[in-house]
Amino acid sequence: MALNAISANRIFDGTRYHHDAALVWEGQKIKGIVSLSELPQNIEHQHFDDSIIAPGFIDLQVNGGGDIMFNNDISSDGVNVICQAHRKHGTAYLLPTLISSTPEDITKALMAIDKAISNNIPGVLGIHLEGPWLNHDKKGAHNSELFYTPTPEQLSEFPWLSKGKTLVTAAIENLSIESLEWLKENGVIVSCGHSNAKLEQLPQEKTKLTDGFTHLYNAMSPFEGREPGIVGTALLTDHAWCSIITDGIHVHPQSFLLANRIKPQGKLFIVTDAMATLGSTTNQFVLDGEIIRVVDNKLVNSRGNLAGAHIGMDESVANVIKWGIDEQQALKMASTYPAQAMNCNDLGLLQPGYRATATILNSKYRSQAVLVDGNIF
Repeated sequence: MALNAISANRIFDGTRYHHDAALVWEGQKIKGIVSLSELPQNIEHQHFDDSIIAPGFIDLQVNGGGDIMFNNDISSDGVNVICQAHRKHGTAYLLPTLISSTPEDITKALMAIDKAISNNIPGVLGIHLEGPWLNHDKKGAHNSELFYTPTPEQLSEFPWLSKGKTLVTAAIENLSIESLEWLKENGVIVSCGHSNAKLEQLPQEKTKLTDGFTHLYNAMSPFEGREPGIVGTALLTDHAWCSIITDGIHVHPQSFLLANRIKPQGKLFIVTDAMATLGSTTNQFVLDGEIIRVVDNKLVNSRGNLAGAHIGMDESVANVIKWGIDEQQALKMASTYPAQAMNCNDLGLLQPGYRATATILNSKYRSQAVLVDGNIF
């Protein structure tokens, strides 16, 4: 099997920087990082000027892209289009995200992702089921008529993934301890979101079964002087991570910086919550029969409510750097930390034995190319 390499002025391996160096891989695995002067002459090699190579970006909340909404095209072909659209913005791996749907469509989605992974569609990490086990009072753009509280017996009826990662966003106050335990025992990563819970509704028995909190600040009960709500609980639950949308629309930069100061390092990471308009030829799409449009770079429904985001991972990273986050910390928020959140032990770092996956950015943090499992896109 032939050796391959990409090089740039700088490589950030997830821990430290390498200058005038190359990332070398064989097949789908990284061999190491070497200086350009030590690179074999006969190796297949591509150099990127004025760029940085970083661990491949991982987006754990992607509703659509390339004019495709996963909800509207629940198929491995649709997932492939979504992955292609997001690779143009630096995303190596993602979780196609199904917005609250019927049990029949959840079943179809799980089967589609299982097929996509079996067919080696590049960039499919697993699936994110965002609902329908949510709180009516924090429904956002979800169809609350689809909401219900699942029992362990109902959960057991779904064809859960045999490969890849499964993330479920649920309003934890509405799930029983037994249902939460069933999810955890079956390898599902559980995140609290679209929740209106008060602190008393989240006893330790439930928070210890909660791995994270979905899109911090958005669609969750706010922090108040006499009630910490989900926001306060998320910030103070050290073992749990928080995903956050950094388009500058969903969350104010100062609120992002506050969360970054409070959460333990590694427990705050970026998601896009991107919809079909990213990398699309139109500025609108249909969700549950309702037209969602881009207005002033915001995605809104007919009531003016935010309905996902219109941003890629590269721009999201550029934003947090502009807001004052150190470059290497920002890159980790897009790669290392989401890999850790999903218990991916071979992603998020550029180290020997890890998957040959990387994101190449120019000096303005715009994506130049993406390496996924040894293939450059």
